[in-house]
Amino acid sequence: MKIAIWTIKVPKVEGVKEAVSSCPYFEWEEIEYILQKVESGVSDMPLSKEETMIWAKNRATNMRDMGIKADYYVWLEGWTWDIMWTKYLWWVTCIVDKNWEYHYWISHSIEVPKLVAKKLYEEDMELWPVMSELSWITNIQSKNGAMWALSNDMLVRKTQFIMWFQMAISPFFNKYYKL
Repeated sequence: MKIAIWTIKVPKVEGVKEAVSSCPYFEWEEIEYILQKVESGVSDMPLSKEETMIWAKNRATNMRDMGIKADYYVWLEGWTWDIMWTKYLWWVTCIVDKNWEYHYWISHSIEVPKLVAKKLYEEDMELWPVMSELSWITNIQSKNGAMWALSNDMLVRKTQFIMWFQMAISPFFNKYYKL
């Protein structure tokens, strides 16, 4: 079975591999991973849930258009959304299969501190440099990420990736989604 991951970033790749290895649907499968950085056709800083979901789906489309064949295409990405004048960090997982059926999982959220939101939206900075600067953790995106820092070390990236992958892959195998 081939699983294409739409990035070459080590934490995301390792997170997906760990998630696949812990997923009962694939316990007897020999997995070949295809790693490819792919453009989304959308801003690198999507500003809405919809834009982030389009971002993920576009990456799968672009990978397919590049001629990359896989049984599943997987993408994990986080960004912020507004609820009642407060920004929250959240993650989206998108999985597309070879028949072009796709499913998303939208994670839990954690409130974004006002200073972080200011740097993101008023100073037009990306999340990882902001969090690296504030936490004093160099290259935080290659470690446990922003949600880990904001949760005071409780939400470890690998654990989150496993859960998010399992939630997004379930509709491909669960009979209730076929009714």
